[in-house]
Order: sequence, then structure tokens, then C-alpha cells
Amino acid sequence: MLSAPEFVSGCNKNKMGSIMVKGLLLSSALAALAAVQPAQAADAPGLTLERVFASPDINGPSPRALRLSPDGSLLTVLRNRADEKERYDLWALDPASGAWRMLVDSSKVGTGAELSEAEKMQRERLRSGGIKGILTYDWTADGKAILVPLDGDLYLAGLDGAVRRLTNTPEGELNPIVSPRGSFVSFVRGQNLFVTDIATGAERALTGDGGGTVHWGEAEFVAQEEMDRRTGYWWSPDERHVAVERFDEAPVGVVSRAAIGAEGTRVYDQRYPAAGTPNVLVELYVVKADGSGRIKVDLGGNPDIYLTRVNWLPDGSALLVQRMSRDQKRLDMLRVDAATGAATLLFS
Repeated sequence: MLSAPEFVSGCNKNKMGSIMVKGLLLSSALAALAAVQPAQAADAPGLTLERVFASPDINGPSPRALRLSPDGSLLTVLRNRADEKERYDLWALDPASGAWRMLVDSSKVGTGAELSEAEKMQRERLRSGGIKGILTYDWTADGKAILVPLDGDLYLAGLDGAVRRLTNTPEGELNPIVSPRGSFVSFVRGQNLFVTDIATGAERALTGDGGGTVHWGEAEFVAQEEMDRRTGYWWSPDERHVAVERFDEAPVGVVSRAAIGAEGTRVYDQRYPAAGTPNVLVELYVVKADGSGRIKVDLGGNPDIYLTRVNWLPDGSALLVQRMSRDQKRLDMLRVDAATGAATLLFS
């Protein structure tokens, strides 16, 4: 095992090596650009404001979310269109043949429905509010299908191009993922957590009292904006349980904010935890995959805390929960018994 200085030194060496490689690549690219730039400048038209914002993007394609399929046979990526640079579709590359194919055409599969306000806010915090089409996706464990959220609903895309619609509701679905073994699709709708059996399509709610100021399975504003935590629920590796955050934003003050856009300005009333004012009240529960046996996790006697991270042990027997003090000067690592909710302090 490396000592701390050795580890840091090794990281620094790796980082320096990476920087050197990137520097060499950048230098080569700049040299190539300089070599062709004079010849191009003579024939190139003047750059107008219309061209800067038109499609295709003058920066070239901007692929997102590159992933390998579970068996490594395909590379999937979200690619934006030449004729609509803000719209992304799901593509797959066969590394063996080099052949590309589109798996989901967002303009044909999507309904064009407007996103819910909750999803718009999530996208704003991800700095991706201007993206259309597909923003994210999730492979099933067997590598035979891909979960695709699109225009507020969920679709399951096969590798043969077939697309199956999983949800069709006025309310949008937030934080959708495929469970670790690929049996379920889970998501938040109407501030409650739901699961859908992929094989049968049967849907059930794991929580039922969400609404108003109470949210299940979501990350509160502070967690999203300041702690880079985007979800509020976590599957156990064996799919038997789900750890679910419940937060109540009733104590948080309401402020008015203006959203300024090309079509005008709209004013929203939003609960915003300004510095020195109350935060949301956060709780954590463990529920079975069928919604039964809800257990409350002991997060301590002080309700004014941050729930920063939640992870399961590989065998699913316990949770590792990071709890932070309001002044952010103390971080506690808790080991939580999944059967009882009892917490043991491992270190601070």
C-alpha cells in the first residue's frame, strides 16, 4: 500500500503525464490549423451573427454521455444533429466494424411535450437547459435494452431499433434509472417514488404521501446546486431494497425569481434556502422493492444537517451514509443496518 506522500506523488506524476500528452495534442492541432488557415481565409465568407447561432455548430459536433455496453460490444453516445445543433439522438458504434447506427431518433419517438417545471429546474442546475431531445440514458444489466427519458416520458430502446414506451402520463418522470440487475425501472413522479417491472410493465408506487412540500426520491436544492448530488434514492445491489430520501421544504422561505428568455420574462415563486435561513428537513428510509417494510434511518438527533452521499455495501447488508454539519466543518461516515436503520459512526 502506498503511503500518502507516495500516493500524492504518483497522482501528480500521472496528472503531469496527462497534461503533457494533452499539451502535445493541442500543439499539433494548433500547428495543423495554422498551416491551413491562410488558404481557408481567402475563400471563407465573413462570420455573421446568424451563422454563429445557426446549425450546424461552428465548433463541430458535441457528443455527450459516451458509454460502453455491459458486454463491451457497442459504444453508445448522444450526438447532436447537423440541422438542429441543440437536439441530441442516441447512437451506437460497433467498434469491430466501425459502423454507426441511430438507436433512437428523438424527433420521431418523442412527443414534443413540454417538460415539467421540476425537470426544467434540474436541467438548469446541470447547466443543460438548452438541450432538446435525449439528455441521458441507462443500459439494462443484460445489455439488451436502454432506458431513454424523452419529453417527460420513458422509453425502452432495443438494439434492433424497436422502441417500447413505458410511461404515458401528464406528469413527467424524474431521476429514471434501471435497477442494478435490470429487473425494474424506477423514477419519481408527482414527488413519489415508483418502480415498473420491465418484464410485465406493471407499475407500483413505493411511497404515497409525497406532494405539497414533501418530496420522495429527489435531491433537494442545496444537494443539487452545491453538493453535486442529483438523486434522492439508491437501489441495493441485490434489488431487494431501496434507500429513499424524504425531504420537507415547508421551513424554507419563498422568494420570487425572474426567468428571462427570448420570448419574454416570467416570474416564479420558489422556496430558496438563503444563507442563514432554514433548510429543508431531510430523512432517509429503507423500503423493500415491493413498497413494504419501510424502515427509518437514524441520522442523529440534530435535524439541521446535510445528507451528502449514500452508498450500499456490495452485499446489500448495510448503507454508508455521509452526514455533514450545517456549518460544513464536520463530516460523519455512518454505517447503517439496512434491516433496522440503526447507525454506527465509523469516523468523522
